[in-house]
Amino acid sequence: MEPLLSIVVPTKNRYKYLKYLIELIHSFNSEELELVIQDNSDDNTEINKFLSTSNWKSIRYFYSNKKLSMSENSDQAIINSRGEYVCFIGDDDGVCHTILDCVNWMKNNNIDAVRCDNGAYFWNDYNKKNYRTNFSNALLYKKCKYSYRLASPLKNLTKALKKGLQYPCEMPFLYHGIIKRSVLDKLYFIGHTFFPGGSPDMSNGVSLCFFVKRYAIIDIPVIINGTSNMTGGGIFKRKIGKSPLEEVSFISKSVIDKWEPTIPRIWCGRFAWPESGLKGLRYVKQEEYIKIMNYEYMYACAAVFYGETKLGLKNSRNKSRFLFLYTKLTFTRIFKTIKNKIFYRLTSKYNGYSVVKKIDNIIIAEKNLTEHINKFIQLTQIK
Repeated sequence: MEPLLSIVVPTKNRYKYLKYLIELIHSFNSEELELVIQDNSDDNTEINKFLSTSNWKSIRYFYSNKKLSMSENSDQAIINSRGEYVCFIGDDDGVCHTILDCVNWMKNNNIDAVRCDNGAYFWNDYNKKNYRTNFSNALLYKKCKYSYRLASPLKNLTKALKKGLQYPCEMPFLYHGIIKRSVLDKLYFIGHTFFPGGSPDMSNGVSLCFFVKRYAIIDIPVIINGTSNMTGGGIFKRKIGKSPLEEVSFISKSVIDKWEPTIPRIWCGRFAWPESGLKGLRYVKQEEYIKIMNYEYMYACAAVFYGETKLGLKNSRNKSRFLFLYTKLTFTRIFKTIKNKIFYRLTSKYNGYSVVKKIDNIIIAEKNLTEHINKFIQLTQIK
């Protein structure tokens, strides 16, 4: 019997987190799902030894020692999966037991794609310099309304482009989302890839906007967004969180050679996302949407988060617009940081999230989240 859901996990040299994820999915004890691990590690002896210790249910493991880019490894993960629906997560992420309730609800209501209000888990080794509050070994979650709303992928794509492709803006993403396989197949048919850019999440999300019809955003945690020292391919281990393209090992030479000329040749979220998003538009032959792209917003974000003010002043097409956005985003960031710190001290909540500390791994995080939000069954009652 083919599984209803495939949870696909491309991984490389990150067994520390992957072992916990395997144990978590095994605990679901369901024939309706499979965990597909696509491993491109330098040496897989450690994980082979771990997998031999038990008859892991619902786990399918694939390994290649061929040098693959992040997108190529992600493609292989989906190709090797069999589920009617697909969820793409990282090896430091997790999923809740609610995920099968969610997929069954999608099937019963003819939903092509779902995004959810995720819980968040911070591993003990995450880069503390990226945050103003120490959340090591902490679970963050919000109170749920157990509701959903239908959304327009193309309207949200337009919003994202107007913000320089700096944020998902509620676009349908396979990464940390759930997509019907028949929709993914249409995307793959164009050029035999699900991820037409160097950053799999944004390139896939932008492309999917032209194929997803029935799209729902649900107010219930289904996926747990893990953050660790290796998040972003380990780029955050660098003090400044960015790198020249030629120094990034997990992107292909093709991505480097064909990098969009309008995007600085620096690998960081503020440039990798828009570059990959533009590649997604070209892949689905929707280049007219590139005209909406707000480069000033992109440069302003890079200046605020990575100190690239000189680069923004040099390359932005509208200097006054860039300076206005840079000033606005700077003050917004400062205000938000101060507000969150004050509220956290007064209420133990951070940016609207309740915080539970001393959570040692993703398995305990999922169990704790289930205990704090005990109305998961309501998801199946959504009409």
